[in-house]
Amino acid sequence: MRKIDLCLSSEGSEVILATSSDEKHPPENIIDGNPETFWTTTGMFPQEFIICFHKHVRIERLVIQSYFGKQILH
Repeated sequence: MRKIDLCLSSEGSEVILATSSDEKHPPENIIDGNPETFWTTTGMFPQEFIICFHKHVRIERLVIQSYFGKQILH
C-alpha cells in the first residue's frame, strides 16, 4: 500500500497561520515537499504554525527538523 503525505500542499493542505515569515523562506515551504526549501523564523521563541487539512487525516508520524535552535521544549 502506497502511503501519501497528506501534509503536502499538492494534496490540498495549507499553512493558515505562522508566527513569523520571511520573504525568501515563507511558511508555505513547510509543506511544499521540496527538501531544499525551508521556513525561516525570526529567532524569537516560541514559533508556531498551523496546517489545515481539507479532509480527516490519521497522523501516524510527525517529523520536525530544526537547525541552529537553542532548544526544543515539549
